[in-house]
Amino acid sequence: MGWNTGFERIKQERKDLGFFKIFQSADLSSESMRAFPYNFMSRIPEKDLSYKMVIRAQWGKSWDVEVSKNTRYYYIEKPGWDQFVSDNALGRNEFVTFIHKGKMIFNVYIYEQNCMEILIPRILMPMDCSGGIKREEEECSYKDVKKEYEETDESPERVEIKIRKKISEESKTSKKKKTSKRVKNGMERGGSSRGVELKARQKKAEAYNTSKKMKKKIKRNKKMTGAPEFKITIRNSYLKFLAIPKHFVDDHLPQKSKFFTIHHPDGLKSWKVLCLVREIRTIFSGGYSKLAREYPLLVGDKCTFKLIEPYAFILDISKKTREEITHCMID
Repeated sequence: MGWNTGFERIKQERKDLGFFKIFQSADLSSESMRAFPYNFMSRIPEKDLSYKMVIRAQWGKSWDVEVSKNTRYYYIEKPGWDQFVSDNALGRNEFVTFIHKGKMIFNVYIYEQNCMEILIPRILMPMDCSGGIKREEEECSYKDVKKEYEETDESPERVEIKIRKKISEESKTSKKKKTSKRVKNGMERGGSSRGVELKARQKKAEAYNTSKKMKKKIKRNKKMTGAPEFKITIRNSYLKFLAIPKHFVDDHLPQKSKFFTIHHPDGLKSWKVLCLVREIRTIFSGGYSKLAREYPLLVGDKCTFKLIEPYAFILDISKKTREEITHCMID
C-alpha cells in the first residue's frame, strides 16, 4: 500500500471548501457519522446543491451516493456510505477529508492514524464466497509489506510500485497452488480422464466469460448513472476534432492537456484521445479522427459524452437520430 505524510496537504486544503471525519469502528454507519457539517452545507452555492453526491479517490475509483435531508441537517444515505466504508476497509481511526470540487463532487483523501496518506486501495482483489478470510489475508499482507518497506529510505512512489508488484506475485502464486490442488484432488477421485477434464474446463471457461460480461455490463451501467455529461450534435468539422463545452471543462476536466479513454457503449471498443487545453477552448484532437472513422460518427448524430472516471468517457449516440440520418441517406 502506498503512503505519504498528510499534514502538508491538510494545510494546503484549509482554504478549500470541505470537511473531515474520523472513522472509529463503533459508529461507522450512524446517522450522525453520515451527516454533513451544518457550516459546510451553509457555504455551498445553491447552484451546486444536489441530492446526488460523487466521492472520488486518488486512484480513480468513485462512489455515487444519495443525499437526504431531515429537519435538522443533510446526510448521506446508508447503502452508498456503507459501500464506501467497506471498499476502503475503514474503521481503524482513519482521518478522512472530503474536498468539494463543485456540483456535489468530492475528492477524498484518507490518512491512517500515524498520519500516513493512503495512495492506493487497501483491498486490491475482489471478494469471493470466503470473503471474510480473503479480506483478512489481504490486510495481513498489507501490514507485512508496509512494515518491510517502511524501514527503507526509498521514495513513496518507488515503494508503491514495489508493493503492487509483490502483492500481485503473491496473488498469482496462491491461485496456481489452489488450481493445482483442485486438479490433483479430481484425479484422486477418479476424474483423471482427459476428456472429462477438458469438458469441465470448457464449461468453467464459458461460465467465467458469461459472468465477466455481466459484471462489466453492471459496472458500466452503475458508472453511467449520475455521471457528468455533455451533448453535441456532429457537424462536418466535428469529424476531425471536437470542441468541448466550456462549462463542462471548468467543472469536470483538468486544466492541462491529458489523454482520455473513450469507450463504445458495447464495451468492445475504446480509443485513446488527446484532450488538448488551449487558452480559448479545449478540444479532442489527437486520436479523435480515428474514433470518428471507426465508431463511426455521422453528420447529424446527437452524441452524449459521459465522464465515468477521471480520465474516461462513454460515447453514446441517439438511436432514433441515427435511424433518421440513415433513412435520409438512403432516400
